[in-house]
Amino acid sequence: MYPTVIDTLRFADRLKAAGFADAQAEGMARALGDELADNMVTKRDLDDAVQSLRLAIDAMDTKFEGLETKFEGLETKFEGLETKFDVRFNGLEFKSDGKFEGLEPRFEALDAKLEAHDREFSTKFNLLFGTMALGFTLIIGLIGYSLFSPRTADPVTPGIERHATVSAPR
Repeated sequence: MYPTVIDTLRFADRLKAAGFADAQAEGMARALGDELADNMVTKRDLDDAVQSLRLAIDAMDTKFEGLETKFEGLETKFEGLETKFDVRFNGLEFKSDGKFEGLEPRFEALDAKLEAHDREFSTKFNLLFGTMALGFTLIIGLIGYSLFSPRTADPVTPGIERHATVSAPR
């Protein structure tokens, strides 16, 4: 059952007082009440939207936690490699005989790739944060609109005359 948006009985009484037939006034009041109720956002609608957003945010949090774990694992591996190189080559001077020439550009290329991945991760995180902020803003706006939007009891616009055609029963 839809929540009551207007007092249909009072609306029908006003139509009757304005000269409408009883059946016509009651029919118009019921139709208007049904139309308004069909388009009204209820607390349950808002709760469902909030729940849906919470599930999406939880899923994103889980994905980011997985990424954090992977990055921590990579960081640990790089620290281990750095330690191995320090232990093996610390204080050693050796002749490369040209064997290690050309490695520096490769390391620079690898560093550039890592920086690109870092920028991409930052961009995706910022996009996620912006999307979440927009979602929360929309939820707050819907709640505010539902709570504080003006509701009029008399939908007839002043200054405009409404004429009804009465059809004879067949």
